[in-house]
Amino acid sequence: MADCQYVDAENRGRRHYRKSPEKLREAVAFFNQHELSCVLHLGDFIDRDFASFDMLLPITKKLKAPLHHALGNHDFDLPDPDKAKVLAKLELERGYYRFVQHGVRFIVLDTTEHSTYRHPEGSPEQALAKRELATLMEIGSGNAVPWNSRPSDAQITWLTDELVAATKAGESVLLFGHHPIRPEGGLTMWQDDKLLKLLQQHLCVKTYINGHHHAGAYVDEHGLHFLTLNGMVEQESNAYALVDVFKDRLELTGFGRQASRVMRFRPTD
Repeated sequence: MADCQYVDAENRGRRHYRKSPEKLREAVAFFNQHELSCVLHLGDFIDRDFASFDMLLPITKKLKAPLHHALGNHDFDLPDPDKAKVLAKLELERGYYRFVQHGVRFIVLDTTEHSTYRHPEGSPEQALAKRELATLMEIGSGNAVPWNSRPSDAQITWLTDELVAATKAGESVLLFGHHPIRPEGGLTMWQDDKLLKLLQQHLCVKTYINGHHHAGAYVDEHGLHFLTLNGMVEQESNAYALVDVFKDRLELTGFGRQASRVMRFRPTD
């Protein structure tokens, strides 16, 4: 799932905010009909009100499988005092992490870490991100907008170490986050080309699955798959998916607006 993005507010364009809890209940009830290893929500769980967590979390507490969150920009569209509470509210020690199940390494990135919106006004972290955004705007980058962002350099170093370890262990890597890397456009994370090159170099990486772009998207980069899930908050219809993981492929079965597809893994040699 991605972009539940609930807030108790009137519709804005195609975003049907007040229908999101109902859509989330539907998805949870469906997931509970299956024996799942895990469930992921890929960012923008709420829209712009910290109290919205208290509407959604009792719904996800009913999941039989463990739930893993990626952080999104709207999760921090909050007053400064509330920003610091988000990770604890989602039961996260930090925004990026990994877990291994059945020989598959799941890596969740924090694409909000280096951003203008995550950190308090006037903080060194925000100032650094604002300078980078200004530079991107000067060179005419299409994704130079304040709702985009990227992982920190320290996180990329951590990711590189994880990919090396996965290769040594003979594990396939499924990567998740909020902001897209591909297709190119105005919603990709900053420095997307840099991260793309890293993933291309490590053949253990099979897919990157994300949210943020509610219309959804898909790109096959020579066997490296980039899938943007449709946003749950969009329109009156729902969007979520069930994924079966095999040694050589992912089989994604979509529901509502989410399309189904088979993604065959690139070889490791």
